[in-house]
Amino acid sequence: MKVLIVTYYWPPSGGGGVQRWLKFATYLDKLGCECVVYTPSNPDVPVIDDSLIADVPPGIEILSTPISEPSRILRKITGKSASDRMGASSDGARKSILSRLSLWIRGNFFIPDARIGWVKPSVKFLKTWISNNEVDVVITTGPPHSMHLIGLGLKKIFPQLPWIADFRDPWSDMDYLDEFNMGARARNKIEKLTNEEIEKLTNET
Repeated sequence: MKVLIVTYYWPPSGGGGVQRWLKFATYLDKLGCECVVYTPSNPDVPVIDDSLIADVPPGIEILSTPISEPSRILRKITGKSASDRMGASSDGARKSILSRLSLWIRGNFFIPDARIGWVKPSVKFLKTWISNNEVDVVITTGPPHSMHLIGLGLKKIFPQLPWIADFRDPWSDMDYLDEFNMGARARNKIEKLTNEEIEKLTNET
């Protein structure tokens, strides 16, 4: 079986989200599955753990394309570091006007998250790749939940290709969404995307 795993976080990125699918891929490899991982070549991640690179099985193929990260521009404005999770408060400190503005922009213009710009080029890239390589199943893991939109896009192109969506965290009721001051349009769009994915995944089963 050949498995295509679409994930934003992959070594040398660190954290629980990385290790989850690093371990899944490791055990799938041991079970005889051929794993291919698609991930950004230049992600903006809060934690780097170079030691995890040694844990990647040598038989796993890595596909990558560059991603444009709007969060880098927002951080230049707000002065936040790469370790700050955009939209998640670590305390009850009062935010500056620029911080509140950046959160509002993030919540109302980047739906479902700031990696939405990577979806279309990724679907285009993987469409060509899958057309030239036999794949038995596509797995997407999020957050960021834009990864699931890549899976949704591929499902529309290849309706017979099985797709598994791994939601490591909630989508429409994520704990920090209220901090974005999202308007009705943004909330409705998230609900619409969520329902479209559920429909596709339900039809799959």
